[in-house]
Amino acid sequence: MLSDVRVLELSAPATMLAGQVLGDLGADVVSVEPPGGATGRRLPPFIAGPLNAESSLSWHALNRNKRAITLDVASPDGRAILGDLLPHFDIVIEWIKRGSCLEGLPRPDGLIACEISAFSRGGPKAGYLATDLVLSAAGGAAAMAGDPDRPPAFFPVPQPMMEAGAEAAVAALAALAARDRLGKGQTVEVQARVAAAFASMGRLVAGRSGDHPFRRAPPGALGRMPIVPGMYACADGWVTITVAFGPAFVAMTQRIAGWLVEEGALRPEVARENLLEVALNAARHDGDPEPVEQLVSALVETCRRKSKAELVEISKRHRFMAAPAMDMADIASFDHYRQRGLFAPQAVGEHLVDTPARFAQFADYQIEVRRPAPRLSQHTAEVLSEFAGLNQLELQALFAQGVI
Repeated sequence: MLSDVRVLELSAPATMLAGQVLGDLGADVVSVEPPGGATGRRLPPFIAGPLNAESSLSWHALNRNKRAITLDVASPDGRAILGDLLPHFDIVIEWIKRGSCLEGLPRPDGLIACEISAFSRGGPKAGYLATDLVLSAAGGAAAMAGDPDRPPAFFPVPQPMMEAGAEAAVAALAALAARDRLGKGQTVEVQARVAAAFASMGRLVAGRSGDHPFRRAPPGALGRMPIVPGMYACADGWVTITVAFGPAFVAMTQRIAGWLVEEGALRPEVARENLLEVALNAARHDGDPEPVEQLVSALVETCRRKSKAELVEISKRHRFMAAPAMDMADIASFDHYRQRGLFAPQAVGEHLVDTPARFAQFADYQIEVRRPAPRLSQHTAEVLSEFAGLNQLELQALFAQGVI
């Protein structure tokens, strides 16, 4: 799909997914690391055994279909080599701290520079350095999660890094399409803070848009209606089950009641109640909410005796909405993903590890793992010889000086 496109990725945690998406689409992606290795090689989790530049499972998961070189782009010789490489590439992806590595270098007219930064380059926080935790907080999504009497619940994964990488891939592809039409390259900017804000579902700007600012609040109930949970503990974890009483969902809730009767957990006369009417009356303080309370209590107790898999199968038979809260072991063994070929084995040292193999399926293009994640400096001699014209003696001198 992008077999005629070359991408130079100045590797940082936020660039890795962007480079991988383009590599998955067929581009020739070259990851540039400092001589000691990219920061991404130190991201947990790590494979069992000795810690080294090849131990990071995050690196292996986010750097397939790339070649990798080492180059000190801050040194005079490294900058000169970087300048020699630029004419051979269509896209450069980099993480901006205080300035672009391309500043002062001649840029080919068709080059697309995709710059990812923590905050807006033109805003008051342009010079701020930020960790993924800070960007999660600035994006606003964490403030929406958790109980109001406790600190916000942050994501267990580096969400802003991943969001920024995904948005950078989209931005680079859009700039590539524009270049095909206009014949000119351009600089595109992606802010990790803005990308992270997408996970807040727009609530971050609600207060500035005439809506009420979002605040975490305890679950509320109307009138005498009890609070109905969305998550239920089960024998091997948690499952989410939709129990709702509006006109669009109450028939499904009636089917849940019918199943609970079959289980012997709920009295038949409760299942025969018109639950929509019960809920409306209770919400208006006019009715007795006991049928709803009994249904919820029966559901809580029944779920505790069932596994996640059992509850999913039951929901299919009785036609109500249920989904397991899956951990990584569940995801790895999930038949749906296996049958769609969404995992592929990848060698990590002496181990063979299943990693996500593709982010999408296409009718006329198959994403394949053409290359495993590269070892440190695996392709330095190959790439610098191919694109910078360096011979073996020059490469040895640059290595001795710590440039590569």
